[in-house]
Amino acid sequence: MSKQDGILRVGVVGLGWQGGSHLQNAAAEPRVRLTAICDINEKLLAERGEAFGVSRRFTDFRELAACDEVDAVSVVLPDFLHHDAALAVLEAGKHLLLEKPMAITVPDAEAIAAAAARAPGVCMVNLSNRWMPVFSSGKGLLDSGKLGPIRYIFSRMTNRIEVPTERLKWLQQSHPAHWIGVHRLDIARWFVGRDVVRVRAVHRDGLLKERGFNTVDFYQATLEFDGGAVMSLEGSWILPPGYPGVVDSRFYCLCNSGVIDIDRMRSEMSVAGPERFDMSTPTTGAFLGRPAGFTMEALRHFVDCCLEGKTPLVTANDGLALTRALCAVVESCEKDGAVIELGPAKPV
Repeated sequence: MSKQDGILRVGVVGLGWQGGSHLQNAAAEPRVRLTAICDINEKLLAERGEAFGVSRRFTDFRELAACDEVDAVSVVLPDFLHHDAALAVLEAGKHLLLEKPMAITVPDAEAIAAAAARAPGVCMVNLSNRWMPVFSSGKGLLDSGKLGPIRYIFSRMTNRIEVPTERLKWLQQSHPAHWIGVHRLDIARWFVGRDVVRVRAVHRDGLLKERGFNTVDFYQATLEFDGGAVMSLEGSWILPPGYPGVVDSRFYCLCNSGVIDIDRMRSEMSVAGPERFDMSTPTTGAFLGRPAGFTMEALRHFVDCCLEGKTPLVTANDGLALTRALCAVVESCEKDGAVIELGPAKPV
């Protein structure tokens, strides 16, 4: 893999909503050269290629993975399509930045983690919320020992109904625990420093199915970590169109000697538009015409690891542990709240 002049040649597989963000961030990072893109939508492929000046365009991710002009690949496909693309990249000897969740089945996650262990390059799961200042600062406080050990975490992360019904209709082939729950479970696991050993959960459907989308409306899970910490994790895809924000997020961490309370609705900016009132603190996007924020910082970290041979903050084993826990959430939901015992994690 080329590291000439400190430049990482990057390809992007999947050019939709999130893929567009990956393209913008890659184009804005001076140590990255965007050399190849891939999507089965040929019209979108041509549009993105022209917009970002990329001439190597593929409709098959295997061809992009084999391209000699690519050192690293961002895989930004729907959740259920991660397995084949991730393996193709790793088996081609390329660095891999894999969008969360790593996979939505344990066998797929195990296969990716095993391939990452064999591969010569870096494999990072893009759980970019770790680079949000509130969460990275919270981690620093916990590591200082001032707040004492974590006892209990409550977390909610929900989306307006437009996300599954308009923006990402393929989400009916996933579950809100995998799509949005993974973000907050990752933060909790990072904060606690232990793995989930026991899960009990329920979900309910109705509203989305009435609208023709075959997925659940919401879920609620209780997770126990090795060492005794407990987490209540919940999420939904049915916030009404008038809700002030496409995402609602709360993270409350109770320790022996203090509390970390992160509430998205305590906003620094409110915007009243012609159709909606939104409350949000911008954390990523184009600021003064230049991409910045937590997703950009996650990419920079990935580039650092690829060029300098470092281990990423979020590894394939982290992705596997999260998939095991989230699959247990879904299994418990499907078994009417049955307790699912996970036992100790076994890294690949």
